[in-house]
Amino acid sequence: MTADEPRSIPTRLAPVLEALELDQPRVVTADTLAHLAEGHGIETDGQRLAYELRRLGWLIGLRTKGAWEFVPGARAGRFGAGDRHIELRAALAVDAGFRGALAMESAAVALGLAGRVPDREVLWVPSGRRVPKSFGDWRVVRLAVSDDAIAPVDGLPAWRVGTLLAGMALRPDGFHDWPNVGEWLARAVSQADANSVARSLVGAPRAAWQRASYLLATGGQEAAAFDVFQQAPPGRGPAYLGPRRKKGQFDRRFEIVDSVLAPSFSGVKP
Repeated sequence: MTADEPRSIPTRLAPVLEALELDQPRVVTADTLAHLAEGHGIETDGQRLAYELRRLGWLIGLRTKGAWEFVPGARAGRFGAGDRHIELRAALAVDAGFRGALAMESAAVALGLAGRVPDREVLWVPSGRRVPKSFGDWRVVRLAVSDDAIAPVDGLPAWRVGTLLAGMALRPDGFHDWPNVGEWLARAVSQADANSVARSLVGAPRAAWQRASYLLATGGQEAAAFDVFQQAPPGRGPAYLGPRRKKGQFDRRFEIVDSVLAPSFSGVKP
């Protein structure tokens, strides 16, 4: 059937579609459909029911096995919602124990900070965890992030603001929208606190603490920047905010040197 062709509602499937229309789930799974079929006395399993509903235009296939996007009647056709995070929703629906969250630029957009949607969505997963093939179009970052550094946003796990700032400092090459950070950095810094940033930096090298302090200070929170920098491990030397351009060379636009950070980060509280 074509995308705008009217969709039929077989009598025996009407109760299932009615239930879906009432709940308006963005994603349905084979298990969900199996429970609905059983509850309405329909003799079929979740996979077969999904096949029928997809053939009729009420479901759209996803890359995540065992999950589909529901197309409510209000769309008047077989059109997806354009949800860029649909595969993350599907992964969480299929596996409640899946550990992943919106990170870096994706987190910045989800938190209402950045206005530019990234070319590729960014997924955080813990080190050593396998990334499902359904995220082949996503960029993946792996950092040591605690559970309290993640919070739900629009039904999806996402980095908190403090985690985002710490992640940018820990992995500046993992953040791909530095030219536009100035548009929202002050708002981000105003929503974060020194403790939340510091918790995400525990165990990180001094350079990461320097970069985080610089971000806080640039965003207008010099006292918080000082508090974070005071907790940095001992050492000295320049830190670089931007990614390497090629081996042994950094983008000098983002260079941070101790002398530039003084007096805020030289041991003298502002």
